[in-house]
Amino acid sequence: MTDLTTPTLTKPIQALQNTEKVIPKPSPNPPTSIRPISHPTFRPHGTNTLVLIPTANRHKTRILTQAFERQKPHSVQLHVLVLPAESNVGEQPYDEAGIEGARNRIENALQALDERVLAEKGVGRVMVASIENFIQRPGAAGEDPVDYGLVMVYNATKRTVVWDVSRGVTVPRGYYEVARGFGTEGGIHGTVTVGEVIAANVEGVDRADWHVAVAGVSRYELLEEAVYGIEMPW
Repeated sequence: MTDLTTPTLTKPIQALQNTEKVIPKPSPNPPTSIRPISHPTFRPHGTNTLVLIPTANRHKTRILTQAFERQKPHSVQLHVLVLPAESNVGEQPYDEAGIEGARNRIENALQALDERVLAEKGVGRVMVASIENFIQRPGAAGEDPVDYGLVMVYNATKRTVVWDVSRGVTVPRGYYEVARGFGTEGGIHGTVTVGEVIAANVEGVDRADWHVAVAGVSRYELLEEAVYGIEMPW
């Protein structure tokens, strides 16, 4: 197992508290188009809607499920299926790897979906919702690296897609540089997450939600805000 500890970054959690800030969603937003999502054409087996969630993260699953329940038309019967799928963008996505990772999770989940599930549940509409956090690298001297969450929802029956980005949290520079130092593929697919580096050096930090320690806000609060702001492509 890789040793992520760095003496100069080892400190009590109190030393990190409120050292970073929450910032608005990026401007401009991510690209206005993505690579087409490849998947089978699913035959209708009824009028119900299947929502695929391609993650094992229970917090993301809860947020996405609640968003669909809030927005669904009264006549729609939802069935939620958690089907974890790979992002294919490494452990730590940077820049455009964020939107690519969300897209890939959707495609991989749809490729793995067994049509017998649709028949069993009387499904006529298939939708997939994916979340991918990524770090926007500094573009100029003096800029901070920023962690954002990208939310993507795809209607596989109509082949329509929408996405949005959450507000961000600036990333502690020292931990960011160490994570980058463990290597990337193509510069944007990192092998070690910033959260892993922080958690290895600061006792009491959740590697998946280090945002609480450095900025006083959970990343799941920011993701929930972004998810609830999306208009589902029914």
